[in-house]
Amino acid sequence: MKKCLLYIVFISFTVFGNDENMDMDRLLAKMRSSPESKLAVDQYNHFIDSMFRSEIPKNKRGLYNYITNTYKIAKRINYKHGMAMAQYHLGKYHISTYSNYSKAIPAILTSLTLYEREKDSLGISQCYLQLGVISYVTQYFEDGIKNFKHSLRYHNNPTSTYLLAISYTELNNFVLSKKYFFSAIDEYKKTNKIKGLNECYMYLGKMYLSEQDFDSAYYYLKLTLPPIMKSDSEEDFSRPYALISEYFFLNRRLDSALYYAQKSYKLTKLKDDQISAVISTEIISKVYEEKKDFRKALYFLQLHYLLKNENMKGDTKQKIAEMHDMFDFTRKMDKEKQKHREEIYKKNRTKNIFLVTGLFVLLVSGGLWSRLDYVRKSKAALQHEKNVSESLLLNILPLEIAQELKENGSAKARNFKNATILFTDFKSFTEFSEKLSASDLVKEINECFIGFDSIMDKYSIEKIKTIGDAYLAAGGIPIPSEDSVKNTVLAALEMQEYIIKRKEQLEISGLPAFEMRVGVHTGPVVAGIVGVKKFQYDIWGDTVNTASRIESCGVVGKVNISQATYDLLKDDITFTFESRGKIEAKGKGEIEMWFVSRSV
Repeated sequence: MKKCLLYIVFISFTVFGNDENMDMDRLLAKMRSSPESKLAVDQYNHFIDSMFRSEIPKNKRGLYNYITNTYKIAKRINYKHGMAMAQYHLGKYHISTYSNYSKAIPAILTSLTLYEREKDSLGISQCYLQLGVISYVTQYFEDGIKNFKHSLRYHNNPTSTYLLAISYTELNNFVLSKKYFFSAIDEYKKTNKIKGLNECYMYLGKMYLSEQDFDSAYYYLKLTLPPIMKSDSEEDFSRPYALISEYFFLNRRLDSALYYAQKSYKLTKLKDDQISAVISTEIISKVYEEKKDFRKALYFLQLHYLLKNENMKGDTKQKIAEMHDMFDFTRKMDKEKQKHREEIYKKNRTKNIFLVTGLFVLLVSGGLWSRLDYVRKSKAALQHEKNVSESLLLNILPLEIAQELKENGSAKARNFKNATILFTDFKSFTEFSEKLSASDLVKEINECFIGFDSIMDKYSIEKIKTIGDAYLAAGGIPIPSEDSVKNTVLAALEMQEYIIKRKEQLEISGLPAFEMRVGVHTGPVVAGIVGVKKFQYDIWGDTVNTASRIESCGVVGKVNISQATYDLLKDDITFTFESRGKIEAKGKGEIEMWFVSRSV
């Protein structure tokens, strides 16, 4: 058995020894051909854990398959501990690769349930820690605090204590925050974890700054420097320098503030540290403003807001480099302008020329100001109309198609080999409509379709159109994606849940409510714009017709899918499938169909 274990380790590190040559397919093939045992599952999980501690491979889909296969093997041999760890890794995968918390949470909760059955206190603690991290990142700080406390109840982990402290900081509860910071510091000292220790010192320094306790702030900020000096990693100084510069600025020691802020700013070019860059550029801007150098103050203020923008596209270091180049260019231009101004000054020394020039400039400025004001207001009005038009266009067409239409005046039809079509229809709509007035009927349909539109946005599904009481949408267009089939089925399930819940609410009030069938089918379609007036993005093909038949053969409250869609999702543990066999569909003959639901 020991030889088997060493062989798996050797294979793992042979495959992943070179970050540029990660071959997940080879590893998966080895996994499938190896004997299934608890030892093998433990080793697979141990290897996944080592990957998270180092670096996620570029082949993310391969890592996802490796994790899910580990879970399947553990499930087949009924190894609960292995299943729990694999589900935990699946949650971490969704967090670390795509920050997809809606997928991460169910996996971690499944892991937590399994760990609780096994009475594994360390596993339970880790699950609560991850749930706390998700709560913190999504800014549900109270929930984060509850989860971190649960984590500590099962295992004394300084990371949970540290995260508990910064959660209280976000809620401005500095008393409890300090208590947990000091506790985390004691634990980090015992385990000699310098990075965690430094983070605590920096947060304490920042907290004392906000309380105007400058002596305490400087004390803790200085504590961060000696450990970094031992690490020989210059870029690690960027954050302490940024916070120290803030300390000096608040103490009105402008030269020292500028010195440390500039050092921090330069170091952010070595390390993609957006937080330090945001702090340092703000301090530099404020110092230059105090020194009446408004040109530099404006430059660094613009850079500060650029870095602070959470939706900034592109790498932070690249943005800083671009702004730095722009600053060098404007500085050269300023020198040229200054030289030119000096030459003009020499030529226009006399009092009369200055007087005439001044009057002339005054007259021209008045005329130009009036003209510029008129142009500015006209441009603002035109921009407003343009924004309204573009907003309406994006409500009608997908963003990519709208952009193509604006640039070229037309948009080409495209073939999509693997689109997933979603059809819905309300049961007995004609009889239902007799129970309501026209306005109430339209209002109820509108409420349902608004709910559907929100679900489409959530899962990045393209709404195509509504036809009476029917709703048509498609996943994987106009931009194909790996998850489009899965997301379309998840959207279909959520639509059914929405209608079922709405029916329960309306029936309590004694009001009639819709019941719905949903059908999903995957296959090739053609998509494009039809018409010249009131144009519309539409789809065509036999796949659309088949999806309609799948829907009509469905059952109220269920999501009915075709064999083609089932084949693409059958290995996904998110879903549970129920075979319906072959069912006669109008104009299509017998079609293999399946009911799909979420896995418990």
